[in-house]
Amino acid sequence: MKAFFTQNRNFIICCAIIAVVYLLDSLLFFSQFYLMYDFYSKKTIGAVSTGWAYLAQGVGLVSFILLYKTRTHLSARRVFQVLLFLIEVPVIIASILMPGRILLMVMIVILNIIIGLHTGFTFTLAAAHVPVSRLGLCYGLAYAVGAFGTWLISAISGGIMTSYRIIFIDSLLIALIVVFILMYRDAFVNEQDGETDGEDGASEFCELSLDTVKGRKILVLLCIVIAIMAPISSIGTNNNLYVQYCSELNLLAQRSFYAVGLIAAGLIFDKNRIIGGVCSVVSLIYPIVLIMVYHESGLVTLVIGLSYAILGFYAVYRAASFMALASESKRLYLAPLGLAVARICEAVAVLAMSETGCDELTSVILVSVLFIPLVIVFFLMIKEKYSPAEVSAETQRELSSDERRAAFAGQYGLTRREEEIAMFLSEGRSNGEIAELLQLSENTVRFHVSNILKKTGMKDRNEVSRAYRR
Repeated sequence: MKAFFTQNRNFIICCAIIAVVYLLDSLLFFSQFYLMYDFYSKKTIGAVSTGWAYLAQGVGLVSFILLYKTRTHLSARRVFQVLLFLIEVPVIIASILMPGRILLMVMIVILNIIIGLHTGFTFTLAAAHVPVSRLGLCYGLAYAVGAFGTWLISAISGGIMTSYRIIFIDSLLIALIVVFILMYRDAFVNEQDGETDGEDGASEFCELSLDTVKGRKILVLLCIVIAIMAPISSIGTNNNLYVQYCSELNLLAQRSFYAVGLIAAGLIFDKNRIIGGVCSVVSLIYPIVLIMVYHESGLVTLVIGLSYAILGFYAVYRAASFMALASESKRLYLAPLGLAVARICEAVAVLAMSETGCDELTSVILVSVLFIPLVIVFFLMIKEKYSPAEVSAETQRELSSDERRAAFAGQYGLTRREEEIAMFLSEGRSNGEIAELLQLSENTVRFHVSNILKKTGMKDRNEVSRAYRR
């Protein structure tokens, strides 16, 4: 058991952090969802919970991306991350103990922006420390634990989500997360990067450089794919809820199907990312299937159960594909981009359906129309990835930075992590700055700097910096 934990320490730690954070977020989300029943109609609740709330999450995620890209030293600091979670305590107390129409709506917006911010933190953490070949399983397993845990806590008592008791549970989870944040950097092992990430077929974006035209084009196409998937998924969720009342599938079965689907999606994604993407595209057909069997009571229960299972493919793909891209391109701020695009597009779709109405015929037409560009763009992305790149004079100049880094690492036999740190040394960054940029402890950075000096035979970091720039 000890050997297993040692070999999988980074995976287990990141999975645990994401699971606890997602469990906390789910409890907060559903608490406010149930509180709205005292003040708003079902139509308004639907528009707020998956419309305005998702839009607020999208704003939080985009804010984290911009903050991490432009102010990395602030957004990666543990004090900042701890404050994000501690701010949630007064928001929870205000929502539960001082409910009111206006106050509740304000708390929902604030809370979901905060959820977006610390979701960005967990995604960058996984991209920094989990091997690329296990990111799908890490996210799928953590998401499954969080989803099932939400049901388990709600099953304790029918009214726990709107009572003062949920404040105590949320506070315990926040305390646990704060402990994780204060300790996680020292808990991670000093991996010799690149030795565990190179499984065949594991990486759709292996060796992808976003400094090239080809890399940027693939990033844009992936964003478009997620942007088209999001409204299709929202239509499917809307129809799922619409026909659920005639199903005999209880909440435990729904959560179980969803958890199994998330884990299966993560495993498939890690095995082959292209197959994982194809499964995600195909899984979005289920809204049409639901509508077709709506009046067939003998089939509704089975189809709803399967729909919960296959929902996991889209959930895993929108998150893990960008976490993997962020890890491989050395741009951690891109890790939450997929979920940010999805949340904003889902919110727009839900609000549009709420305003205009979306009957069975409209749902079938919308899904059918959206599937055409989805399939085209998805396979254009795959084709772009595997087509030979045109090497122009401009492209050669763009690649010079990557080539310099690769040449320096190859000359002295540096690992992937040492290669990254050598690049930051050449920029004159301190150990503390490098630690914040790579989500590592300063002790870990010092360990790698020491290894770089030994392998290169150089006396100090200034000599490494001069040699790197030559």
